[in-house]
Amino acid sequence: MVAQEFGEPINKEFSKVLDEVNFGVSYDDALRNLSARIDSTDLRFFGMSVIIQRQTGGNLAEILENISSLIRERMKLMGRIRVLSAEGKMSAIVLVILPFLIFVAASMVNPNYLPTLLNDPIGHILIAISLGMMTVGIFVMKKMVTIKV
Repeated sequence: MVAQEFGEPINKEFSKVLDEVNFGVSYDDALRNLSARIDSTDLRFFGMSVIIQRQTGGNLAEILENISSLIRERMKLMGRIRVLSAEGKMSAIVLVILPFLIFVAASMVNPNYLPTLLNDPIGHILIAISLGMMTVGIFVMKKMVTIKV
């Protein structure tokens, strides 16, 4: 039914499963081959559940309903994570740009204020330390907003 009623690319993959079964491959092996061809955690859940249900029996409709609710919840969680990580990314961008904007604003407000920092050897050391700390901060923020589900 999936091979006939669904669109690309899922109908081709399930058609391959149907062809494998028609050529004598067991249902279990055909579903395992499907899971191997497509790198999807949800599809692996589906394949293993159908294999276990075939071996032990049980209500396939209830199993598929539980899997579909699991997939929906994972999608909701990924959406929330995407929103929260977008907020973190925006905060990181602001925190990276802010020191440079303050530098430009300070040089416009008081042009005699920053040449001391730029011409003094201690000023060069302070700028290098600041840039190093900003680089570390960027990597830490990138690590914080990268969440894998």
